Amino acid sequence: MIEKKQNNINNYKISFLYYHSARDAMADVIKQYFLSGYKRIYIPGYIGWSPKEGSGIFDPLNAICGLKRNYYRMTKDLYVDVEALDRALQEHSIVLLVNYFGFRDKRVHEIIRMAHSKGCLVAEDNAHGFFTYFCKGKTEADATFFSLHKMFPFYEGGGLIINNGNSERFGCLKEPGGFNPFEYDYQGIAKKRTENYLYLLELLKGREELFVPLRTISDLENHIPQTLPIVIKVGNRDRIYEIMNGQGYGVVSLYHTLIEELRNSEHEDALWLSKRILNLPIHQDCDVTEYQGMMEVLVKACEDEYI
Repeated sequence: MIEKKQNNINNYKISFLYYHSARDAMADVIKQYFLSGYKRIYIPGYIGWSPKEGSGIFDPLNAICGLKRNYYRMTKDLYVDVEALDRALQEHSIVLLVNYFGFRDKRVHEIIRMAHSKGCLVAEDNAHGFFTYFCKGKTEADATFFSLHKMFPFYEGGGLIINNGNSERFGCLKEPGGFNPFEYDYQGIAKKRTENYLYLLELLKGREELFVPLRTISDLENHIPQTLPIVIKVGNRDRIYEIMNGQGYGVVSLYHTLIEELRNSEHEDALWLSKRILNLPIHQDCDVTEYQGMMEVLVKACEDEYI
């Protein structure tokens, strides 16, 4: 029998749990998985650290006493070495997937199916991927968490969605406070971010001897970007970073320094990228009329004309 209208109040219902940060949301979900008997976690081999903030991924995991950490290889273009992960992955483990800069891995669905076939749980780090998740659709991950203050004009804020399982045992905030993302036109923000990305991609053309984008126009089909990552080919990335910010252009390097556990030959591709990556701003407050000036400074910085 088919009713005239929908009546199931739980069908497709989203339970969005609020936290002070994505770090807190991740710590909560991994701790709950650990307490349920999942004692081993597989983490991507591209995790950053800074003396001011520590590591948003490593520190919460390191705080769970008894959790066995394993790192899987990432390629130079920041994709999962799926075959290596498949060989290493033990049953009944946790797999952490990180959607760097808002982009999911090109084989993400295959990775999740593989993990589930081995009785593993998958936690998806969408600290950079709020708009990808809500504008391009979710994956089959068991849980996904978000950083709200990185995507909206909030001082703090994180979120968590449990896709498979009961969310009642999680220690989230009772109210979102001042960081409710659903008060914003997030579809409009996603459109603006994509437009800014496309505009910058055009300005990058013809300068491939200096830098190249890590993700190109074809990658935008199923993703909403957080920043525009480029790989510096000429010049010192750290010096370029200083020049750009000194000239008023807010670039970042995600990640400029990897955690100590990854500074070895096994993760040499990730180390190579960490020394060359630079992320250009494409957020919703960006004025595209400023991009030409930013590009001119970037070119001069790569050519070492700021001395």
